[in-house]
Amino acid sequence: MTTSGFDPEQGAQDGPPPPRQPAPPPYTAPGTGYEQALSAPIPAPPQTPPYGIPSPSYGVPDGSLDPLPIPTAAGRGGAAAASDSVLIGLWGAPRAGKTTYLAALPVAAMQQQRQGSANWVVVGMSQDANDFLIENVTRLTSERRFPVPTLAPVGMSWSFTGTERGALRPRGRDVSFVLEIQDFSGESFWKKDTRSVDPAAVDHLARSQGIIYLFDPLLDAEEHTRSLDYFYATLTQLAARVRDEGRFHRNRLPHHVSVCVTKFDHPSVFRPSVEARWVTQEQTGSRIPRIPDNLGNAYFDWVCDDFRGATARLVRDGLRNFFHEDRISYYASSAIGFRLNPQNIFDYRNYANVEMVDGEPRICTPPIPINVIEPLVDLERKIRTDRRRRWRRP
Repeated sequence: MTTSGFDPEQGAQDGPPPPRQPAPPPYTAPGTGYEQALSAPIPAPPQTPPYGIPSPSYGVPDGSLDPLPIPTAAGRGGAAAASDSVLIGLWGAPRAGKTTYLAALPVAAMQQQRQGSANWVVVGMSQDANDFLIENVTRLTSERRFPVPTLAPVGMSWSFTGTERGALRPRGRDVSFVLEIQDFSGESFWKKDTRSVDPAAVDHLARSQGIIYLFDPLLDAEEHTRSLDYFYATLTQLAARVRDEGRFHRNRLPHHVSVCVTKFDHPSVFRPSVEARWVTQEQTGSRIPRIPDNLGNAYFDWVCDDFRGATARLVRDGLRNFFHEDRISYYASSAIGFRLNPQNIFDYRNYANVEMVDGEPRICTPPIPINVIEPLVDLERKIRTDRRRRWRRP
């Protein structure tokens, strides 16, 4: 059941209505996943906003008003490690944002120190890897443009070195590892013309210790990018390969998996999530909205059951059937984050971070990725823990 949300464009109830601001242009450019324009306007909510938040009078955008927070509701609520190589598989349907995710990784790594949780340095292990970092970080941050989608497999190795901090480790824990990742095009996971899966893509996932699975709830609604088609064919081939190699773990695939529900910043995803009361908001800094970590599993259930349904539920069931459920984690992710006002604060009136410029989608304000590096670091931590357990086992 969906709860009606507060419409930030609704004016004050007393006096003449304020002028409406023009709606931003729809996302129409191909190849980025942001062409999912709303085919019909979102129905206006009731005149009385929920959650006890009064309707503001509308002023100059990004100017005279205090930033408007999202509508809320109560009740939701050592020594350096060895530099072991970690092989991570990246999986998703066409245009799910795999290349953009990789480009956002070093951006997110640099921004971690703002939160005091870690300080990561990401450097390529080869000139090609460094060229990818330089080209795509520049494209994403300075040019405010999306990376060019991958058309062929691209293999890269990056070194990650940093200090993780937490309540149990106030001085931090030094961590270093090498990430080996291969960016296959979405079509590698299901070629509809030949009805086959690229063996190299299956081999890469089979050799990986962890998998980052990007689930785009907008593209899943389109037949030619439906997630299930690119998921199930690869999953069965992967399971057969691992079984034949005798590497099943307790009758399941042995991988740790990070499931990222992408495009959390997109109004067609974010607004329903707010109205369904899944979203909380930081009260300091830029006041970035997020899905609480402990609700990631339940949020993915909601996306599959209520927001998408049908084939999305089969994707979820397949994940939990082929992998151990305690080895799957869920995140609401965005490679570019939300648009911020001139004071660098989130404003619910104007948060969409993509606009059309000369027919091409452009990022409005510098990217602040959400849950981009966290799924990767969590995978590395779980893989390292598994290695230690095997080493200590008699």
